Amino acid sequence: MRSLRAQLVTAIGLGTSAVLIVSGVGAYFVLSHVLRAEFDAALVAQSGALAALVEQDEDGVSFELHESSRPADSGESVAEWYQLWRSDGSVLARSAALRQRDLPLPADASERATFSDGTLPDGRRARRVTRVFLPRQEGSGDPAQPVTLAVARETASLDATLARVRDGLIVVGVVANGVSLLIAAWCVRRGLRPVRELGARIADIPGDDLSSRVDVPSIPAELSPVVSRLNELLARVQAAFERERRFTGDVAHELRTPLAGLRARLELALARQRSAGEYREALVLSLRIGVDMQRTAESLLQLARADANQLEVESEALNLCTLVRECWSALDDRVRERQLSVEWSLRDATVQSDRALLRLVIQNLLDNAVSHSDAKGRVRIAIEPGDGQAELEITNTGNTIPPEQLERVFDRFWRGNGDAGEGRHCGLGLPLCKAIIDRLGGRIGVSACGGEFCVRLTCPCGPAAASESEAGIGARSTGGG
Repeated sequence: MRSLRAQLVTAIGLGTSAVLIVSGVGAYFVLSHVLRAEFDAALVAQSGALAALVEQDEDGVSFELHESSRPADSGESVAEWYQLWRSDGSVLARSAALRQRDLPLPADASERATFSDGTLPDGRRARRVTRVFLPRQEGSGDPAQPVTLAVARETASLDATLARVRDGLIVVGVVANGVSLLIAAWCVRRGLRPVRELGARIADIPGDDLSSRVDVPSIPAELSPVVSRLNELLARVQAAFERERRFTGDVAHELRTPLAGLRARLELALARQRSAGEYREALVLSLRIGVDMQRTAESLLQLARADANQLEVESEALNLCTLVRECWSALDDRVRERQLSVEWSLRDATVQSDRALLRLVIQNLLDNAVSHSDAKGRVRIAIEPGDGQAELEITNTGNTIPPEQLERVFDRFWRGNGDAGEGRHCGLGLPLCKAIIDRLGGRIGVSACGGEFCVRLTCPCGPAAASESEAGIGARSTGGG
């Protein structure tokens, strides 16, 4: 696992090293330029002092160096290496240190001082300045003849000074880099203290108490979003656990009641000898209880698959009107039995969805409408195509759910007080419909007004919807679909 602290210290160290290296190199070059400029200025001053000793009279050009004429700020070696040439290339004078040896005569010498690096005749490194000048005239009427002067000076002292500067900068850079790393490590450790405190606070949250929240005093602004999101996550986890706890209790309650009823009927049937008709009646009642339990188990299985995002969806173009009619046909007997009035208002619409899942949703909604409608009540079914979607609206009379409790109809195992249904429902139909519709990319909503309960189901239309006819068909029937 990579350490954030190590990464920060390494990054700061590399950045500091880069700055120190660039700064050190820049300082070295600046100092080198200044020292070389001072060295060259001294050479120019020496060459000027020597040029002032050259004069021309009727006997010609002459040069004479006296001890009193040496520059006051120059040591004995300042003018130790020099040579003068007449305009015809002959040597006018040379320093005693040359011992009849010559300094190189540059071919590009001019009145401006020209600098070059090289070596002295004895092999030592030196820097040379060359210039051409006119000698001072003393009573001669002839034109002044140009003289070429070369003055050389060994660079050992300059090189030693630059070497000391270079070594000093390296030592200072290494020390500064080490100190900066120590300071950076301390600053990073101090700066990451809130992260350690946050980790310790998270570790202190008990595993069996999800109501605790992370609260780090004086938390930096950078960590505030992390703490907020973490607290939101804890709240969602707590809500999920509470839902699971309630769900487990509701499942146990819903299954305990039919199981107790099934056991009671079987024990009653076995309590004494009965006729075949009485046994058959007991078996029919037991079978009905078993069917209700199977329906509950299947709904729970579908909900579990929906929660785990494991519902397999095979999208295809479906005629919504045809699908609604097919689902309604299974309810004809119950509709006639309850003497319900049915109103149809269907407009052709093609939706893009999974046939089996959408059929399950429509069957649940229609079954709810028939079951919860009051006797001799009314059920209205309408389909209205729209822009890229189709809306199925199912309305039934006999609603007893207060408006303030409408939002609970999608809670699992919730059933409103005074439910006018047939007792066949366990409160999983609408939650299952919502889970499936969310998976299919649609929407579902409910409303209640004037004793009527209305469910609106919105499905995305398929590509063929635009070509469907918008001619509506209306019918009114009593006692069947």
